[in-house]
Amino acid sequence: MGNFFVVVPSAGKQSEADKIFRSGLESAHQLGFAAAQLTARTEWASAAVYPRRNGSGSRIATDSGTGSWLLAIGSWFHRDGYTAGAESRLLGRYLAAGPAELSRELEGFFVIVIGDARTREVVTLTDLVGSCHGFVRASQNWTALSGSSLLLAALSDSTLDPVGCQEFLSTGIIYEDRTYYKEVRKLGPASIFRYRSGVNTGQQRYWQITDLDPESLNGEDSIRKLWAVLVRAVGRVRDSSLRPVCDLTGGYDSRVLTAAFLAVNAHFSTVVSGDPSCRDVVVSRGLAQQLSLPHLHVEPDVNITFEHLRKVLAFTDGECDLFEYARVLHVHEILSERFDLSINGSFGELARGYWWELLFPRAGARRRLDASMLARLRFAAHPTNVSIFRPELRLNLVDHFAATIERTNAGLFDLPNSLQVDHAYLMMRMQRWQGRIASSTNRLWPCLSPFLFSSVLETILQTQTFLRRRGLLVRKMLAEFQPQLARYPLEQGYPALPVTWRTIYRFWPVPVYYGKKLLKKGLLQLGYVDARRVPSVRSSKAIQFWKQEEAQALLRPAGMKSAALFDSTALEAFIERSRLGNFVPNGGWSRLLTLEYTLQVLDQLRPKWID
Repeated sequence: MGNFFVVVPSAGKQSEADKIFRSGLESAHQLGFAAAQLTARTEWASAAVYPRRNGSGSRIATDSGTGSWLLAIGSWFHRDGYTAGAESRLLGRYLAAGPAELSRELEGFFVIVIGDARTREVVTLTDLVGSCHGFVRASQNWTALSGSSLLLAALSDSTLDPVGCQEFLSTGIIYEDRTYYKEVRKLGPASIFRYRSGVNTGQQRYWQITDLDPESLNGEDSIRKLWAVLVRAVGRVRDSSLRPVCDLTGGYDSRVLTAAFLAVNAHFSTVVSGDPSCRDVVVSRGLAQQLSLPHLHVEPDVNITFEHLRKVLAFTDGECDLFEYARVLHVHEILSERFDLSINGSFGELARGYWWELLFPRAGARRRLDASMLARLRFAAHPTNVSIFRPELRLNLVDHFAATIERTNAGLFDLPNSLQVDHAYLMMRMQRWQGRIASSTNRLWPCLSPFLFSSVLETILQTQTFLRRRGLLVRKMLAEFQPQLARYPLEQGYPALPVTWRTIYRFWPVPVYYGKKLLKKGLLQLGYVDARRVPSVRSSKAIQFWKQEEAQALLRPAGMKSAALFDSTALEAFIERSRLGNFVPNGGWSRLLTLEYTLQVLDQLRPKWID
């Protein structure tokens, strides 16, 4: 399903909780959620579920013997072979085994909520990385859960979280359990949460990276094992979908999934989006033709108007840049009319030692990760206009993200530094960035990456460092099991083969490709190319958007709902520059508009009876 809403009343506060539940249903309707399917409302919990926009996933399972119920969003797979659509069977397994055992039997992308009538509690399970987003809000009279942070913020007065807002405006991502609002928190990864009588009565992690044995898989065994678990995961996806469509770009990860789908004799199509002349699209089209696969090319550009914004907001809660996600939504709306499942290669980059170049030449050493280095080069790598924030709220982003990395990796400092990087990447960037995009798309139709299956992810994370560096694991796997795909050039011009004396002649594009990148970087640093004069899509979009009367009204500093975050003089100057076109955009303008528009919609959603 696409979304859910659950309210757990505090003891003796059922009438207040019922009022909040009705208010939430009305807010969901105003946001454009599909008509809700309700569970039986009891004195200990009330729940509603919302199907995806394509109509799928609207079922709630109930147990007549106990009165318990279960709902699930996302795409889950049980180790015994059943999947979404078999929620009654999943509920039966929960009643027989309990949440701890059930959670270890599940794979995929999900939030599962169980109303256990035997104990009169609500139990919530999150997926391995927390990619499928769920949120919680607690008050004196009730606790509410939902897949929508905006819906929970609308239940009562909410105050801005200056850290979460500044993270979003600076980077486009909100980290840890933060949202825009102090009162609304994101549910953590790989966890079991229990709520009874309006309070959280317990939280338990069912999976942690410390459960693994790093560096335990090596050589041919690791290559064969990764292929076996990946093919098994893709086979389960194949069995759950009649019409899947798989991303196929010029890179490694989508190519690996295409190889696995071919291995299980799946009937599937491939898709790429982008400008027809870009290398990614050209390579994708050529590879699909060589493999005789049905292939689509979708151009993602869409002119954004205020009519688009509210539509996009209903998918993202405003936690994605509305301009950026509008293009993603445009592509998926086209695909959802022809297919029933979108497959992507997210998380596959971990098999290639993603970000490990920062550890050179000591990748894999058992030494504490330099959190400041990682923060500076990856999480706060792009310059942002922090001067618009009030001085007392202003973050030093490098210090802030270094502290976040340290908290995220607490207890891992004796493990290989490569695994520490993987963990920070998974639990920070992928949980909140990729997870926000995937959770938004799930409100339209099912989407999934087989790399997120625990069997696949654990195999990757336990493979020896030397084999994952520079994509060797992936290149050897393709060369052994799908050599036709390995030989075909990547976006950069060289093949997905291991480098040997027999294949080295195929890699002549490597120095050319990286030489051009270094030359461009050097010219920018030396001032021969002015970054401010590079044509920008965001800049032109900002100028065009300012021509609309709604934009002029929305970003009028004196009336902005987010004004308390900013230095008024700096904010006015920033907005004026964007109006005049004398503007170097880095996403800050569109993110500011996203935040402000979200807050203004939120103000309209709040029920008038709330003090």
